[in-house]
Amino acid sequence: MNRWKRLAPVTAVVASAAMLIAGCGGSDDTEAADNSKLTVWMMGEGSEAQTAFLDGVEAEFKKKHPETDVVVQYIPWLEAPKKFQAALAGGEGPDITELGNTETQGWAAQEALADISGRMDGWADGKDILPDLVRNAQLDGKQYGVPWYAGVRAIYYRTDWFAEAGVKPPTNWDELVAAAKAVQAKKPGTYGLALPGNSELPFYSFLWSTGAEIATKEGDTWKSGYNTPQAQQAVKFWTDLVTVHKVAPPAAAGWNEIDARTQFATGKAAMAFAGSWQQGAIKKDNPEIEKVWGTFPIPGPDGKPAPAFAGGSDLALWQDSERKDLAWDYLTVLLNKKNAKTFADSLGFFPVYSDLVQGGGYADDKVMAAFATTLQNTKLTPLTPKWVEVSRTKTTTQAMNSSVIKGQKTVEQATADAAAEMESILNAK
Repeated sequence: MNRWKRLAPVTAVVASAAMLIAGCGGSDDTEAADNSKLTVWMMGEGSEAQTAFLDGVEAEFKKKHPETDVVVQYIPWLEAPKKFQAALAGGEGPDITELGNTETQGWAAQEALADISGRMDGWADGKDILPDLVRNAQLDGKQYGVPWYAGVRAIYYRTDWFAEAGVKPPTNWDELVAAAKAVQAKKPGTYGLALPGNSELPFYSFLWSTGAEIATKEGDTWKSGYNTPQAQQAVKFWTDLVTVHKVAPPAAAGWNEIDARTQFATGKAAMAFAGSWQQGAIKKDNPEIEKVWGTFPIPGPDGKPAPAFAGGSDLALWQDSERKDLAWDYLTVLLNKKNAKTFADSLGFFPVYSDLVQGGGYADDKVMAAFATTLQNTKLTPLTPKWVEVSRTKTTTQAMNSSVIKGQKTVEQATADAAAEMESILNAK
């Protein structure tokens, strides 16, 4: 099936997937399908551990399908747009593909992915997957992806520095500022908080904790929540961390999460926003850090943990696959609860099943406990294929906050401009 004419938005959709992964599935197979090979696209470079894990999945799968070889192809994220475009244009596509969970809707809108609604309805394990993650892989009421693993953000902190400063992990905004100032005073030359001022996902926890929304759909029209007093409260607190409280440096206006994480790992900041999956990268920068690190949920203004974005990856069936039944069998082996937990744990993520998250022993882990708590209170970015343009192409939220930190706009100006841009994109015909 040739879909070349519908490819205009695809490059932006795939390019934005560089931090996440997914897979594929489909519907009825044709009688002429060659079931001797199943092609699976995985994003990234791959690793020995991932390859070994997938070899084990194949061995389990071949107990039912001994004549089928599973061919896993690792696609570097930067090459993914060309690969997906070629496949959509009638080229050689996969049977199953990996996708970032913020990208599934965009590819579904391009008719790249198969509708698996019926398959999901008949899959017993699927009923235990966290509901927000399931909804995030839907478009127009149909299911186009299956969540593979999940991740949320919390705050890493230096337990030894907190002890020296006589402070405890904060539970509200005032305590967060106070702790940052106390440690900063005790440790001259460091920052209390490595703020990723040019990142959107950590900021959404502050936005949502005020009761504000990014955008809501009223009938056929999207309305941004950025020009509300609640959203302005969140923007003011986020940017005041640099401009008023000075617990993060002016350079934070341009920092992403990797920048902030590195500041923490290298001893330049007492706290940093990061995901559980970033433990390995932090330890790579500082192998000794795990002796003195801890985590706590991102606090809301009222003493309750703030909601967090439900990130992770989806697996999807490629629409043009002639082996959708076979692909679905493989996918359910890959995603059975035992394999899901093994793979998620190897990456520092969480399995997508609610029972595994609640009973996985995370409460006793000094790093994972805060993330496990946060995973029980998640929200999603607006469910529309056009969100990629707002989030990645225009970077509307990032630009809004950075402009305030840099003194280019007031909070009121920045939120009004961001709301107008967001609504213009989301409501474009």
